[in-house]
Amino acid sequence: MIKKLLYLLLGIIALILIVAAFLPSSYTVERSVEIAKPPEVVYPLVADYNNWLKWSPWPKMDPEAKQTVTGTPGAPGHSWSWEGETSGVGSMTLASAEENRSVQAKLVFKKPMESEADDSILLEPTPTGTKVTWRNSGNLPYPIGRFFGLGIEGMLGPQFEEGLAGVKSIAESIEEPPPPATTPMTEETPTASPSSTS
Repeated sequence: MIKKLLYLLLGIIALILIVAAFLPSSYTVERSVEIAKPPEVVYPLVADYNNWLKWSPWPKMDPEAKQTVTGTPGAPGHSWSWEGETSGVGSMTLASAEENRSVQAKLVFKKPMESEADDSILLEPTPTGTKVTWRNSGNLPYPIGRFFGLGIEGMLGPQFEEGLAGVKSIAESIEEPPPPATTPMTEETPTASPSSTS
């Protein structure tokens, strides 16, 4: 009986390993939104982790978690870290940024499980404002991580949509200064030269 159970257990393990070998070894989740504001209005909202606390869905999942933001917004090394019962322990650190165009960051989870991912937000000017694309990608360790990858799109996708909706709401509520008034051009009427006397 014990031998049969042992063979069954080995068979299940072998099946898991075989199936995992055919699953994707990496993932990418991406969502976009159109915002009726120029990139220079949107950029501070995504380059400053103090502002992420206002629109990101992640702090809302664990309101009691400790949130810490350090470094200079928009500069490499700018970091946001968290520690909570639900959210675990992790951090996001800005790796590079191009003003009004993009931010690239490294996302690190330490608890409840260790993993890393690349996180980026891209800004593209459009005729009506800005297209904002939030993208997250990473590797899926063999074998268990491969199975985790099956549900990552369904988990992160709605979170990205919620977060981008938050960016849109805040950005579109920001009042922009009106363009400077222009003085209408007036045509100068040429003055007739005095006639010469003979």
